[in-house]
Amino acid sequence: MTVHQLPSKQIQSHSMLGMRLDYLNWPDGVKEIIDRAASGGSAYCCVPDASQCVLCHDDPSHMAIVNGADLVLTDSMILQRTMAFFHRSKAPLTIKGADLMAKLCEVAAERDMPVALIGGRDDKTLEDLKRALKQRLPRLQIVYAFSPPFRQLSAMEDAEVVSALTHSGARLVFVGLGCPKQERWMAQHKGAINAMMVGVGAAFDFISGAVKPSPAWVHKNGLEWLYRLTREPKRLWRRYLLTCPRLLWLMFLTRFGKRT
Repeated sequence: MTVHQLPSKQIQSHSMLGMRLDYLNWPDGVKEIIDRAASGGSAYCCVPDASQCVLCHDDPSHMAIVNGADLVLTDSMILQRTMAFFHRSKAPLTIKGADLMAKLCEVAAERDMPVALIGGRDDKTLEDLKRALKQRLPRLQIVYAFSPPFRQLSAMEDAEVVSALTHSGARLVFVGLGCPKQERWMAQHKGAINAMMVGVGAAFDFISGAVKPSPAWVHKNGLEWLYRLTREPKRLWRRYLLTCPRLLWLMFLTRFGKRT
């Protein structure tokens, strides 16, 4: 089977500690993702938050994966506002990752575009996600869904997943494996899967109901990190109490020439 690579498209972007961040409002981001999915080429979109920006700074191999994506959008108000402050630009409009996924599914349903789901903390979460999406969008075509085990797949198992995805006809593949696993998965499979892959992180948990989503005002005021921290303190305390302040400090040092 021939796998098509999408031609690169010039989109304005900014550097955040070396990590690329495309300068797009979320409606334009949705359009870019859908257009690439409709083209039938092989591409992927990363949706980093502040902690992933710091991870890129610490791990050049992960930075290469994110910067090599066809689109790099963010659902983090902290990251957007930090970018706007240090680059003296207006912060683009953004929405939560779960809302981004929901909007993409809505457009996919309207355009009869088949979608696939890769990820979920377990099979039950994946089934709940499928049920929730179908209840919201009866016309949505979910042609493939797979919740991988926590271990790394063997070469044969991975080939079976690629084959199943290919034969499903999916044009939009949502990958909810968590960072950095989902970014690595998408980068490894670019060129093997004729679809637009989007790393949506915890969106599977929120849409499925496994984790209660925050109210709209929380995200609007840049307090998503605090809401999630109160919900999952043991898992997220390091990410939000250490990495976010470190992002601001590193950006300050970079902006005023204190580091190379």
